[in-house]
Amino acid sequence: MGNTTTTRPDVDRPIIANLAQGIRAPSPISPEQRVKLSAAQRAYVANDPRWDAHRQKLADAQTARRMTLTPDEIAMVLAMRAKGRTFSYIQEEIGVCHDVIRRELAGLGYATSRARKDKRARRGSGHWRSFD
Repeated sequence: MGNTTTTRPDVDRPIIANLAQGIRAPSPISPEQRVKLSAAQRAYVANDPRWDAHRQKLADAQTARRMTLTPDEIAMVLAMRAKGRTFSYIQEEIGVCHDVIRRELAGLGYATSRARKDKRARRGSGHWRSFD
């Protein structure tokens, strides 16, 4: 059997060619609409009593997406790592992505390898171990 796939260069090529040349589609909003929207946004910020709550919500979302740790958080992370906590556990405790924690510690020169097991947490050796 031959090649059964069909290509439609009339559909895909212009879009790809335009992207390669840096040609962008015109903005979907006219300059007049943009000015009107900007004025409406400024009025909302200046007059709407809900703006304070909205601004706080935006600030909280930005905090959740942050990519660095504060010195206090670094101290907390180091203390938890000394206790043998994993990065996923620390992530849940302080609310920062484990990748960010690992990158910050590596940047400061701290070890980011697996936490060593606590020697005090060994299993017993009694006869009840036969039931495992």
